[in-house]
Amino acid sequence: MWRDEIRKRTFRNIIIAIFLLALLLGIVFAMLKIREQTAAEDAALASAQNLQREEQTAAKQEGFSVIQSEYEKDMETVQYYLPGIVCWGDSITAGSSGNISYPYILKKYIDTYICDVYDFRLSIDNADEYSRLEWDDYTVDIPVINMGAGQEDTNTILGRSGAVPYVVDGDFVIPADTNAVEIMLRSENGAAVSPLTGGGEGVNNVTIGGIEGRLSIDSESYKQHQTTRYYFSRLEPGTEVTVPAGTTIYTSAHDEYKDYIHIVCIGTYGGFKHGDRSEIDYLVYQTKQLLERQTHNTDRYIVLGLCSYNGYWNGGSLNLDVLDSAMMQEFGSHYINVRKYLCEDGITDYHLDATKQDLSDAKNSVIPASFRSTTGISELNGKAYELIGKLVFDRMDRLGYFDEIRDELYIKESVKELQKDDPQYFDRQFKQNTLLLK
Repeated sequence: MWRDEIRKRTFRNIIIAIFLLALLLGIVFAMLKIREQTAAEDAALASAQNLQREEQTAAKQEGFSVIQSEYEKDMETVQYYLPGIVCWGDSITAGSSGNISYPYILKKYIDTYICDVYDFRLSIDNADEYSRLEWDDYTVDIPVINMGAGQEDTNTILGRSGAVPYVVDGDFVIPADTNAVEIMLRSENGAAVSPLTGGGEGVNNVTIGGIEGRLSIDSESYKQHQTTRYYFSRLEPGTEVTVPAGTTIYTSAHDEYKDYIHIVCIGTYGGFKHGDRSEIDYLVYQTKQLLERQTHNTDRYIVLGLCSYNGYWNGGSLNLDVLDSAMMQEFGSHYINVRKYLCEDGITDYHLDATKQDLSDAKNSVIPASFRSTTGISELNGKAYELIGKLVFDRMDRLGYFDEIRDELYIKESVKELQKDDPQYFDRQFKQNTLLLK
């Protein structure tokens, strides 16, 4: 009987063991199912999050592309209406008082009142959503190129610009090596020229007969005898080339800045005597020749009148009043009578106390002494250049040369915001950005 009890207990234990094993297996199976389901849900959630991130990234990238496209449109506006300004002239353009010149002052006005005011964010509706963007990288620049050089006459200036190029005045041979060889040159119109004697703006590198090289002068010969001997040296050795007389000398500026607005001030040191034509008529003609190199926005330019002629503040043999009338008749509102302005309004606008000499000069239509350089030649000083730079900026503004940029780049709105809380903002900013000579 005890054996039956043992069998029953054994059987019961087996049943219990099987039940417990089945229960354990069920629990394990349930846990696996739960883990599988959880993993599937996690994967689905991760996939949804990745998709959301991808969508956000794509949307943000699309937004960045739109922003970049808008900025490029702004720059296209600048490139079309005002890609830059090039100032052609002699020492009146180059400047003779340290680093001050009227192109330098003009650039500071443009920077202060246009470029520095540009805030690209104003053209973006949701700019605050792009906090990671470096908005300061979205800038605008309008270059002002100073192409003034020393006491150059009109033919030399026109040659540098390529308007009436220099040509070889006599056959010569460019050697195979890079040694300098003497060369004679003249203007295409037959006049004598003297580049590099007052500065090298726009000259080198030059190309002659398809060979690129550099033009140089014998400075010692010029100092001792006031005669200039010119030399050409090719940049790279090559094959010997014979260059016939009349070959064009292409300066570095020949094809540069043609889409820039031109500002022209030539004639202070002569160069406009030509055959039977009057000096005044020929100077007007040469000014037009220089302006004709401008190939874009050709109705936008500025011509500056002479302050002296060949060392004479009263013009000497040249009647400056007649010249101003001829220039005004030809160029209208594009012409600025600098001499008249400095005589009539310059002293007041610069807040100077007029001396007896200033009053006497102004009465005789001569540049007041307070605006003349102390170098002893007919040069202006820093005060005059400051006023001329502002004069040019104001005339360009009045003629509407900045209108499209101000409108399409939201600069008008920026100006209003800056002046709303600080009416003196621009005066203070200009003084901070400019080295003014007092």
